[in-house]
Amino acid sequence: MKKILAHLTYILLISFALTGCGAKVAVVVNGENITEKELKTRVSQVAARYGYNLDSPENKEMVGFLEEQVLQGLIEEKVILQAAKEMNIQAGKEDINAELNKIKDQFNDNQKYNDFLNERKFTEKDLKRYITNQLILDKLINEVTKDITTTTQDPKKYYEENKSEFYEPEKVMARNIVVKTEEEAQAIIERLDKGDDFASLAVEFSIDPSVKDNHGLIDYFDRNAMLVDEFKDAAFSLQVGQYTKQPVKTVYGYHIIKVEDKTSAKNRTYEEVEDELINRFIMEDKNEKFMEYVDNLLGKAVIERKFPETELDNTEQSQPNQDDLGQQEQNK
Repeated sequence: MKKILAHLTYILLISFALTGCGAKVAVVVNGENITEKELKTRVSQVAARYGYNLDSPENKEMVGFLEEQVLQGLIEEKVILQAAKEMNIQAGKEDINAELNKIKDQFNDNQKYNDFLNERKFTEKDLKRYITNQLILDKLINEVTKDITTTTQDPKKYYEENKSEFYEPEKVMARNIVVKTEEEAQAIIERLDKGDDFASLAVEFSIDPSVKDNHGLIDYFDRNAMLVDEFKDAAFSLQVGQYTKQPVKTVYGYHIIKVEDKTSAKNRTYEEVEDELINRFIMEDKNEKFMEYVDNLLGKAVIERKFPETELDNTEQSQPNQDDLGQQEQNK
């Protein structure tokens, strides 16, 4: 449901429905407080997420802009969670822990996981609240849009009018071993010539930190992939099953590359993309309905702003808007 969460992901990324007893109130939403402390904390987390140093002079005016955007996000999230609570929509502990473990499994050790949290100014408690809210949001979306099972859009017509969208260039799947010196690379090639297993040698010798997990495998990529040209040129020159007989030098070291598979350039047929298009259009219809639902919640909400307007409005028009932040999130 990525399209449905286009801007709600931004909201939930930065807000966890925290309140502080006795803290100064920024906004009251249907009788529930959003505190200034909560707001400031979320602003620092958003700044960390997008790499803004709010202490630097050039980003000083960014503070007011972010406060306004975060505050609006907190208000939207508050009314969404209030609506979910009224419908008795909750997140189970088992589901929360399962999602937390999925995130932890992406890191090789606890230190890297803790570094990830620290870089974003999160605690594990914050992360669990985010997961909880995300699970609640997913359930609410499903409930609000459960009647949408088909789309009124014509996928066949869309395909015929946008065939270029479904062109797939030639792609390669390859394994990579990278070492520091040409001599090391030559020695590995000699072992390959004797029949040694490429993946095993990758784990044993490659200096690429991801090799422990992927055994040197790089999934399908085309000529526009974010890989150095020397690597791509060598990979596309090989046939399936072949490996480079001479080390390929790049800024990262000396590579031995083996092609595991290749796919030819082609135009995907309508039959190949029909289900994909139908699902896309259903998601778009669900997205529209849920956005209308949220707008209706906001329209009915009793919102009392306590935060000084002058602090929030002291921003330049040239500052990026919330859509810009959402686009940056999608590119991450």
